[in-house]
Amino acid sequence: MSRLVVYGRSSFCPDMMRFEQWVRAHPIAFVSFDIDADQDARDFVVHYTGHVSVPTLVIAPEEHFGPIEEPAKLARGPRGIDRGSMLTEPANGQVEEFLRRNGIPFGGPGGDPEVTAWNITPEGQQRQPIGRRE
Repeated sequence: MSRLVVYGRSSFCPDMMRFEQWVRAHPIAFVSFDIDADQDARDFVVHYTGHVSVPTLVIAPEEHFGPIEEPAKLARGPRGIDRGSMLTEPANGQVEEFLRRNGIPFGGPGGDPEVTAWNITPEGQQRQPIGRRE
């Protein structure tokens, strides 16, 4: 079984704002990490993208936070590149395709109406959307 892990940030970021808008319209359960508050999360994103690129969406096994399989290597910058188990700075429309292909359910337009989850922390607790300080 796999899950969605989102590496984001709490400081201003237009890509994060766009992803948060998508999440508000499409309820989905995911674990989130704030790279502004968590150095390990920041290091993870830089390791895989070469930049502080958010949001970085990762398909991870239930018991871990890293990719379920090694993402494809980058030939250029990470923006909008679907690497199999990782998608960074997605463009509009890329999120749904990425989630469907990886079997991650979501609600809202075009999704499963039974999905009502919003967001969960690494500890399994509900929290505010990423991009906002608690």
